[in-house]
Amino acid sequence: MVRLWAPTADFDAIAAGDTLPVVIKWETDESIRRYAARHGDSDNDDALPRQTLADYIVELIGKGFPPERLDTAGSSLDVEQMQPVRANDTISLSGQVTGKTTSDGRRLVHCAVTVENDRGETVAVARAVISL
Repeated sequence: MVRLWAPTADFDAIAAGDTLPVVIKWETDESIRRYAARHGDSDNDDALPRQTLADYIVELIGKGFPPERLDTAGSSLDVEQMQPVRANDTISLSGQVTGKTTSDGRRLVHCAVTVENDRGETVAVARAVISL
């Protein structure tokens, strides 16, 4: 298995099982309030907004693949949040390549991402397709 890194991501060299870099985030009351205000979710300022969690997943994917590829036709991200991220939670984001395909001339890399809290609970999962 290879750990992917954005500057060297090469479709031909990528294989199922390759891993994405790990991202760790620690949330505080202040960070949650700040992100809630930024995303217009001030009614629910005791939990990290879903959009911020999605931004963290995009950050993770952007460390493994050239960030501009996330906005390319054929790329997609589907996030399923299972439980909230609260103040004093440390979350770990990790992912791996699940496969790659070619469709309509696009070279697509499929990835699965898992977000866990420091209690070992799965907070969210995501499926991403990156068009290289």
